[in-house]
Amino acid sequence: MKFSQLHSTTLLCFSAILFELFSIFSQPVFAQSSRPITRILFVLDASGSMKGEWNGTSKFDLAKKILGSSIDSISRTNQKVEFALRVFGHQSPRGANNCKDTKLEVSFSRGNAAAIEERLKQIHPQGQTPIEFSLTESLNDFPKDSIAINAIILITDGNETCGGNFCDLTSKFEEKRIALRPFIVGLGLNDSLKKKFECLGSFYDVQNEDMLSSTMRIVISRVLNPTTCQINLLDAYGNPTETNVEMTLYDHNTKIIRYNFIHTLNARGTPDTLTLDPKYKYDLEVHSIPAVRKEGIELVPGTHNIIAAETPQGTLEIRLEGATINFSSLSCIVRPAGENKILFVQDANTSQHFLTGNYDLEILTLPRTLMQNVRIEEAKTNTIKIPKAGTLLATPSEAGVASVFQEKENHLVKVYDFYSIKQQKTVNLQPGNYIVVFRPDKFKQAERTRQIAIQIVSGKTSSIRL
Repeated sequence: MKFSQLHSTTLLCFSAILFELFSIFSQPVFAQSSRPITRILFVLDASGSMKGEWNGTSKFDLAKKILGSSIDSISRTNQKVEFALRVFGHQSPRGANNCKDTKLEVSFSRGNAAAIEERLKQIHPQGQTPIEFSLTESLNDFPKDSIAINAIILITDGNETCGGNFCDLTSKFEEKRIALRPFIVGLGLNDSLKKKFECLGSFYDVQNEDMLSSTMRIVISRVLNPTTCQINLLDAYGNPTETNVEMTLYDHNTKIIRYNFIHTLNARGTPDTLTLDPKYKYDLEVHSIPAVRKEGIELVPGTHNIIAAETPQGTLEIRLEGATINFSSLSCIVRPAGENKILFVQDANTSQHFLTGNYDLEILTLPRTLMQNVRIEEAKTNTIKIPKAGTLLATPSEAGVASVFQEKENHLVKVYDFYSIKQQKTVNLQPGNYIVVFRPDKFKQAERTRQIAIQIVSGKTSSIRL
């Protein structure tokens, strides 16, 4: 490739990256008037290898020219962008092995394009390549501002020469609220070095015209589109058909709630497009029953992101047949099968969506109706019918103590306690056979205890005299 082609290719690619950042930070996540300051820090390699010629010119001179003209261009069109310049490898000769050779040469401020360009003229490459140390120091270059959008562009042609591991920096960037992972501009790096930078951020390298063409297509696509997202709630077949579920997006680091949505499908049956702030890493909670969570979601800026969550659902219907006044507020406790944790309390005569699976039900009838391993299947309704209660009418001939029992496998289980019964009382019970145990208060003696068998029939009153 001729030098003029290579120079043009590199200039266009790097300018496209800057334009991509400009486009990303100009998207309508915030109203134009209230959009926060965007701060872009350039971390420039001025180590000895940057003196190397690249088809007739040094890599450092090429980087200086591209950087200066790009900053000037953006500064004239956007007052909400501030720049700063950090350089490494320029203060000590390579033989000095100075692995702390890094300095913030120009601090953040508006309209400092000329200051950056002038400072670049005075810098000459010579030393080591302390990438990890320089990036760590760069975290302190940003002013404290909780709403600003911060980004880093690293420009280098070589590998870390000071033993640092920049892959360990990912968590530090998150803690310092650095927007996105760093953009790395590689000047003629070999394949092994390219792979080393993949853990750090978005890597761009110019080696030939074909790569320029593909890079430009990606950049143009990102320029034309804001950072958007759709959340696909997948059914059992992996199709995004589930909807009408509440969703919350949390800041992954601070756990602060950033967005609340109710999932919606548009007229075409596609999940609604959401415009999100790309500077955050998110945790998604889909408020299905039970809830579904996905953590550490990173958005690709300037593109349409798709987040998928498996939420296949079916319906549980609790139907109370012929509800009486005492059962008008009957509830059903829903638990995961085999667990004590309460997932949901569902009212009778309602339907509720649940994720497909098995559940244990405790319906608060008298006595309790317990059902285990109730199956909820995809797009189906499982209807649980509760029989209409019958009424037990107990009339004491004298004051006493009375209780209602149910016999289960030769074992008596107390269902209801009248305590001290002095006058006629009623209680609604599920259909079945019961035993009423009564002992009068007068002449209190255990031997005077009596038991009366009684059958309760749906919708009917069964009377006993104590």
